[in-house]
Amino acid sequence: MKVAMIGWEYPPFKAGGLGTHCYGLTRSLADKNVKVDFYMPKTKHSAGNSGKKNLVIKEVGETEIFPYDRPEDKELAGQFFESVYRYNDLVVEKVKGNYDLIHCHDWLTMKAGVALKEKLGIPLVLSVHSTEYDRSGWICPNDWFINIEREGMEKADRIIAVSHFTKGVIVDKYGINPDKISVVHNAVYPIGEGEKQEIVLFLGRLTIQKGAEFFLRAAKKVLEYEPDSRFVVAGTGDMLPRLINQAVDMGISSKVIFTGLLTEEEVRHIYRISNVYVMPSVSEPFGITALEAVSAGTPTIASKTAGFSEAFQNCLRVDFWDTDEMANKIISLLRYDPLHKTLATEGKRELDLFTWDRVAEKTIDVYNRVM
Repeated sequence: MKVAMIGWEYPPFKAGGLGTHCYGLTRSLADKNVKVDFYMPKTKHSAGNSGKKNLVIKEVGETEIFPYDRPEDKELAGQFFESVYRYNDLVVEKVKGNYDLIHCHDWLTMKAGVALKEKLGIPLVLSVHSTEYDRSGWICPNDWFINIEREGMEKADRIIAVSHFTKGVIVDKYGINPDKISVVHNAVYPIGEGEKQEIVLFLGRLTIQKGAEFFLRAAKKVLEYEPDSRFVVAGTGDMLPRLINQAVDMGISSKVIFTGLLTEEEVRHIYRISNVYVMPSVSEPFGITALEAVSAGTPTIASKTAGFSEAFQNCLRVDFWDTDEMANKIISLLRYDPLHKTLATEGKRELDLFTWDRVAEKTIDVYNRVM
């Protein structure tokens, strides 16, 4: 079987879970004797040779647009849309050869996927990692994105959603037949533990979708009872200045560390030394960061509006807006060692169900169905 897979990021060019997913999936598919040509934009840091016999990385064109970027004004919008269309057109031009199917990821590659399905006369599989409703935090979603997503979903022969939560959005908001959608949860490469410190961690893009403002509100409440705790907000995004001002206004800036963008090794380190991980996302199709935290032996609190929460048992769940309950759960994990130890130990054991080999096997099942 030979697959033309179209993505937008691949390590070392990585902005979020999409790059992590494509890396884990393609390598595991290659190990299972599926030949994959992975098409992505050229970047300053070349993805280079994959080191896998059945996996070839093909860089096409150049772009400065990240997978989760959003146009902010009319001038930028023109450049933004032009960059997306240009990349898709280049991919359609460059994809040649005998492929059994096309597999594209998220809205950025859908137009290329649809055009190649028609050009080559082969099936199209679409993976949906997030929708415009998620990225906008369900506040004023952009019709331009939604229309591209709907066309891609309608034209795809099969859709892979990263959670039942996302499948529900695809059915309810885009009118797609649920029988056409397979759910395949994400996976993780385990990170390993370090020496824990009194650190409560948030890690992610600082956008309205990720709920960092709720994390800070909970932090203020926790500090009233656990004044020696420290809170780390790791990542960057358009909300960073607002979040810094929020911490100052609440009088907790001396207890909150804003790290900015971290390297891969710094990310692994902060997971290892953190005592609690909180993922308070407003809308999270899955949330690979939660799996990464668990793999580092860090008990995790996740919002109920996250795919991770439906798939993973050994975590604590909370409504993203309920910062009182979020604070209570953080305090419980900081104070009660048996609870902390049980979630850490059982969580790492549960990770055996979340391997990239398993994701690849389920993806191959989808391939076989469309072929």
